[in-house]
Amino acid sequence: MKVILKFLGKFEERFAYSLLIILTLLLFIQILNRYLFKQSYVWLEECARISFVWLIYFAVAIAVKENRHIRVGIVDLFLPPLALRYVNLLADLLWVLFNAILAYLGFMLVKSAIDYDTKSPVTETHMALIYSVIPFCFTLMVIRVVFYNIKNWRDWEKTISKGSEPTCEI
Repeated sequence: MKVILKFLGKFEERFAYSLLIILTLLLFIQILNRYLFKQSYVWLEECARISFVWLIYFAVAIAVKENRHIRVGIVDLFLPPLALRYVNLLADLLWVLFNAILAYLGFMLVKSAIDYDTKSPVTETHMALIYSVIPFCFTLMVIRVVFYNIKNWRDWEKTISKGSEPTCEI
């Protein structure tokens, strides 16, 4: 499983970098066309919009992988380490549940796009392909949060077995 997660990590980073480059090039070309040649291509705008949305979803998944997501930290100041451990675990379980629901709804959206054969207005790209980023990235986030908590729990148990004071670094 570690090999799969490592592959997915490299894939999503490279894919996000590629999306950023594509987005920058598409917008640059569109700006040149609009201001130098006084013409605009609608398909460039649609491709740039799709690239931007995909980039956001992949960036959020990468932030979860690197544990750089937003978290309320004021609780850390007031709770003892053991209570903080369980509060963080509960918060992550709720987050996993939320992400799992969004992944499921994303799958249903993709299924709906397939069932109704929905295509994008300009490029005629199948909307199921465009919507597929939602279940993919939310599933990645579920996997990452679960494995992060398993690793964090094991590290915490090792700290307790050594007899030192446990600290929670999330």
